[in-house]
Amino acid sequence: MTASARVMVPVEITASMLKAGTTIPETDVAMGEVAWVSGGTYEAANQRTYGDSVWGCKLAHTGRTEKPDVDSVYWYRVRPTNRMAPFDDYTNTKALATGSITYVFQPGFLNGLAVYGMEGATYSATVKDSPGGAVVRSWSGDLYSQASGFYELLFSPLVPTVQMSFDDIPLAPDAEVTITVSSDPGKRVAIGTIKVGDWRQFIGDGTGGGAEYGAESDRKSYTFRKYNLDGTYEIVKRTSSRNVNCSVVIDADQAMYADAILGEIMEVAVPFEASGLPRYGYLNTLGFVSGSIRADSAGTTSINLKIEGNI
Repeated sequence: MTASARVMVPVEITASMLKAGTTIPETDVAMGEVAWVSGGTYEAANQRTYGDSVWGCKLAHTGRTEKPDVDSVYWYRVRPTNRMAPFDDYTNTKALATGSITYVFQPGFLNGLAVYGMEGATYSATVKDSPGGAVVRSWSGDLYSQASGFYELLFSPLVPTVQMSFDDIPLAPDAEVTITVSSDPGKRVAIGTIKVGDWRQFIGDGTGGGAEYGAESDRKSYTFRKYNLDGTYEIVKRTSSRNVNCSVVIDADQAMYADAILGEIMEVAVPFEASGLPRYGYLNTLGFVSGSIRADSAGTTSINLKIEGNI
């Protein structure tokens, strides 16, 4: 493999970074969300939105003014709101809409962008050097992989593209990013996860830096069987994750830099790409990265990476 392995050190996206042009409201009534109101009457299991989250009512109550995020006796966090769903670490908590969905946000510095869990027919992504400023990078296309041959074009369904990454973004300390996923009017569209930040490459001296052959990915399913007392069961459908294992050979002088990267991302779910080449897309994932570093010789070092993919 010739392209360097890399990870993204992400920027945390907060609600204040979302700007005009984002099509999902703070409380998305169209998706069944209802805003929490101070002093209201709530039954157990009611769900209300407050801040960036959906909260579930633990105990029925009336007239309380404490906000759900500090009232743990009566409220618990269920999930992010539909608007903020793409900015947690889970791809299966998706922002949902019909027809089209757009996010406009201002994350500050970035040189990379990755989007996971997309559902729709087309996508577009634009980076401006400042809010309302000049476009420095843009991409667009279909959310279906291209047919490998004439037979596949005529007789095989096209495989949906659910994840994409973008780079080569010029330095812009106040960048504005716009992402849109569209389909036919009335059809479901979704975005699972949006990550922006700084791509960090495990770069060698020209003879290393890419993941070695033998790298592998493993699909882990979280679907399980729920058994009843009489021996019958029901299958509880869950999504799957992609785990990746690979080794990267780098110049020995780069070992401390590689160690610093691993230390920076140990507790954060990050985009990982073993190779930027399209045919190795199955070695790319979003998850938690850990690794060991081994001195192979005076000139080379091996990094053995394990990425536990998120659902």
